[in-house]
Amino acid sequence: MRLTRTLFVFLLTLILFSSLVTLVYLQRNRVFSVAAPTFPYNSLIIPAPLVSRVAHFDKPPPLNQSTRIEVYNFVKANPGIHFRGICNFMSLSIGVAQYHLGLLTKAGLISFFRDGRYKRYFHSKKFGESQMKIISLLRHKTAGKILSILSERQQLSHKDLASRLRISSQALTWQINRLRKMGLIDFVREGMKVRYFLDQENAAIVKRCLDFIS
Repeated sequence: MRLTRTLFVFLLTLILFSSLVTLVYLQRNRVFSVAAPTFPYNSLIIPAPLVSRVAHFDKPPPLNQSTRIEVYNFVKANPGIHFRGICNFMSLSIGVAQYHLGLLTKAGLISFFRDGRYKRYFHSKKFGESQMKIISLLRHKTAGKILSILSERQQLSHKDLASRLRISSQALTWQINRLRKMGLIDFVREGMKVRYFLDQENAAIVKRCLDFIS
């Protein structure tokens, strides 16, 4: 108990002494600053235009680098292109492509659409969600051919469509069921035959989207 009280008194004395030293130091500095000559502080002020210019370069614009401009133009010219496609066609490493695509996406210049395991890129604000979905499907080899063929012909039988695609009847059934669930394809039965055609509401959108990837 006595040791604790002694320690408390010592700490209190130390705090008071430190405070006194600080006050004396501040008082002396105040006196010195009055006697000291006045420096032309106005001459050290940085002009406002220079400040704004420095701030501008702290956050460089997204299209100020050649590779990034090329990536941006490539995505604009190839809507729905997936990440690996960008790397392969432009001969970019994964890290470089990720870096530039990330900056362009953050700047709102491009956007992406999730297509299963693919991340497909588009020019921002040019395509709606339904268009991005259809363009993504058109980028798939078999599904894209089905939509393209049916956009040229009003109706086509299961057998004829499988023959045009050079795939098995079972493979075509799987693709058709997938597209029907998305509301893009409808069918009509004629006895034992089934004829497929584009859904009326989406037929015009499919045709417009075909123009973007042709």
